[in-house]
Amino acid sequence: MRLFFISLGILFASVTQLFGQEKVQDSTKVEKLDEVIITAQYSPQTEKNAVYKVNIISSETIKQKAASNLREILQQELNINLEQNSVFGSSIEIQGVSKENVKILIDGTPIIGRLNGVIDLNQINLNTIEKIEIIEGPVSVFYGTDAMGGVINLITKKEQNETLSGNVSALYESIDATKVDATVGYKFDKNTIRINGGYYHFNGHSTNDSPRNLNWEERQQYFGDFMVSREFKDLTLRYNANLSNEKLLSIGEPDRFGRIQDIDYYTRRINNTLSLQGKVSETLFLDATGSYLDYRRYHDTFNVDPETSESTLSLTDPKETNTVKYRYAGIKSQLGKSNASSKLNYAGGFDFNSETSQGERILNLKQSIETVALFGSFNYKITEGFEIQPAARYTWNSSYGNLFSPAVNSKININENNTIRLSYARGFRAPSLKELFLDFHISAGPNTFIISGNEDLEVEESHSANLHYTFRKNWGTESSIKIEPSAFYNDITNLIALSEMVNFKRNYINIDTFKSLGGKLDVTYQPIKPLSIKAGFSYVGRYNKFNEDFESDEFLYAPEISSNINYNIEKAALNFSLYYKYSGERTGYFIDEDTNELNETTRDSFNNLDATISKSFLNNMFSASVGVKNILDVEDVETTNEIGEAHSRDMQLWGRSFFIRTSFNF
Repeated sequence: MRLFFISLGILFASVTQLFGQEKVQDSTKVEKLDEVIITAQYSPQTEKNAVYKVNIISSETIKQKAASNLREILQQELNINLEQNSVFGSSIEIQGVSKENVKILIDGTPIIGRLNGVIDLNQINLNTIEKIEIIEGPVSVFYGTDAMGGVINLITKKEQNETLSGNVSALYESIDATKVDATVGYKFDKNTIRINGGYYHFNGHSTNDSPRNLNWEERQQYFGDFMVSREFKDLTLRYNANLSNEKLLSIGEPDRFGRIQDIDYYTRRINNTLSLQGKVSETLFLDATGSYLDYRRYHDTFNVDPETSESTLSLTDPKETNTVKYRYAGIKSQLGKSNASSKLNYAGGFDFNSETSQGERILNLKQSIETVALFGSFNYKITEGFEIQPAARYTWNSSYGNLFSPAVNSKININENNTIRLSYARGFRAPSLKELFLDFHISAGPNTFIISGNEDLEVEESHSANLHYTFRKNWGTESSIKIEPSAFYNDITNLIALSEMVNFKRNYINIDTFKSLGGKLDVTYQPIKPLSIKAGFSYVGRYNKFNEDFESDEFLYAPEISSNINYNIEKAALNFSLYYKYSGERTGYFIDEDTNELNETTRDSFNNLDATISKSFLNNMFSASVGVKNILDVEDVETTNEIGEAHSRDMQLWGRSFFIRTSFNF
């Protein structure tokens, strides 16, 4: 907290000084160029001109934080909350909306393989990612189901100027984690071929006193990427193949009878995409992608002798019966007209996909859902500074029939420095294959817990509104400030969640009401070229039917504060970075597995602070970064029930760690 208030004080003192002096405008100043974005756009567009508000995590930030996976890069983002589960992995929440309602994409193609609604962010490595684009709030018109809460789109590296280029990097973290990866690319004529491969190993860590229970399990990951592209005038044809394998080692504790079981979980992903992107005329942009994704997960269970520690493979839970397979095949095509001088621009397209799940725990061993959608949007400039963008998506779902999702966005440029964005969207989410047909079994001591699908689930529907204001001002070519307050409201009916537990069994049900309400304030200030300061505050409230069980008609609010400080000495190729986030106390509910009663719980507040120093050598041929993650040494966060007794610990961070990352470019 102290660091945040110091940085905030510097920020406001500098702002006061700037506004307190008469400024002479430099007529020769160079306008700062906004980064080009592609998520939910008619064609690649600058962030300043986009109707949707898109937040960008740049390649520089990814390098400076030495993030190994998506979880680590998102930890200090405002309005984004992460939760860690020992088996399911790390999940995400945006604007109070979580799990199935947040869509994660790579170049617009969805990532599949959710467990308990969670895509494990620890499994998404960033070695080929150039930047990350985030839209908070529903984007169902462009991306359909799973996009009611928001979209995270990972954009891969595509451009290569040199004939031959490559990179070899290595990371060591004192938490006993290592990562090595290498990339080589070759460009000839209008063709580019790039290959990447790597390995990550985390030896596991325990934040409790148990000698056998590593609540942060050991992970071994192998990953590889292959990309080939061909340019045809203004069009680019590109094929991407991605393979990843993970082994997660879960070490068990003795149950009350002294029995011990260890479980090794295996996850394999094979992703194939073929895309054609670019201009087909001066104003028309084509974005077409075909994809085939294959995901499978199984586990091996071992019985451990408590005296000799010898383990033998269990015959009662063979991988042939616990393997679950998901396959996704899809084609999406969008044609957009985008002309800055035109009053009317538009985009339209179609989206077809087929999802299949197969395994012993799937009803009738195999189930599938097909979806066909048509979507369209047009942007009309009513005046020079006011544009409105209605959009709609019509979807046919093989399990739920016809679904309709409208939206309207608007942008008002009051003047060069002031912009208002206002949006309303009606979203939807049809239940997934897992929620409909999967029976998930997990053993804990002598008991087996079962989570069952429910074929009678109804479609989730939402009404969402977002308001975003931007004030930006530049002084000369080096100094600038950007102030961005925003507010949101989400109302979801028929939210799909797990029921209370009966005889160690739970199933998916629809909850009548879920709402989230809140706002945030972001301030980015650059007083001089080397120094950039960003500070933010958010306040998010959540409401669902459990509030009514506790006779509360109010939202349960939780605050967040973030601050980033970046100082770059360009001549010395030296960079200093600080990343901080305060997550406030948060109230929620849990089902006591012993009494099957609903209890109120409060998670304590906690702080997360990272620091990094980076240096480049030999004209950026070699670079090195050293730093500290979680400087304040926060581990699990204490949670208490409604009568103040300790109930459990919420997994958030694994304590302080030091890291060094080196990279060689050629």
